Amino acid sequence: MDLMEIAQPPISRVERKRMRARARILEAAEELMRAKGFDPVKIQDITDVADVGHGTFYTHFKTKMDVLVPIVRTKARKVTEQLDDLTGDMSDPAEVVSVSIRHMLTEISKDPLWTWFLFKSDLPMDQIREASGESAKRDIQNGIAAGRFIDHQEETLEPFLLGALVGIIRDKFETGLDQPIIENCAYLLLLILGIEKEEAHKLSCTPLPPLQ
Repeated sequence: MDLMEIAQPPISRVERKRMRARARILEAAEELMRAKGFDPVKIQDITDVADVGHGTFYTHFKTKMDVLVPIVRTKARKVTEQLDDLTGDMSDPAEVVSVSIRHMLTEISKDPLWTWFLFKSDLPMDQIREASGESAKRDIQNGIAAGRFIDHQEETLEPFLLGALVGIIRDKFETGLDQPIIENCAYLLLLILGIEKEEAHKLSCTPLPPLQ
């Protein structure tokens, strides 16, 4: 038996019941929101489908938006894992960033809930970060360490880039993000990181390897 398993206390029956109720709420909310959109779905709809009471709902979540946060976070983490697998063998940090940002924006643009979340959300920056993919900061730091990128101040660069990401999604909410816009976002990001124009343009337009 693994030592970690020995060290961890067993989950109580009450806690297991709470976890199952929370999971049902999230599953019901995602199913309804993907079918109808965020605004038309009421908390009553969610509790009816999840077969829980209002009290149980408010034990786990304060608002309907609070339910959407873990749904979008889970999606972002899945895409981040796919990107890590895809870029794991790439040696050039600039290629990693170009491929990752283009795939991430593409996946966001294909998901109405994800797009709506970033369009409407006034959540703190840490939650925006979780909902936008968490590997970008690491990839940029790797590029700085390798001497590929300019060494910007981290406390300024990250919120600046996240703000730009949310800004373009909000600006193009009605029309959507097409491929030229996504490629231009990658191009601008590479320029900010210190890549020369010609190379940044080439990297941002190179055909994307598919996600698994």
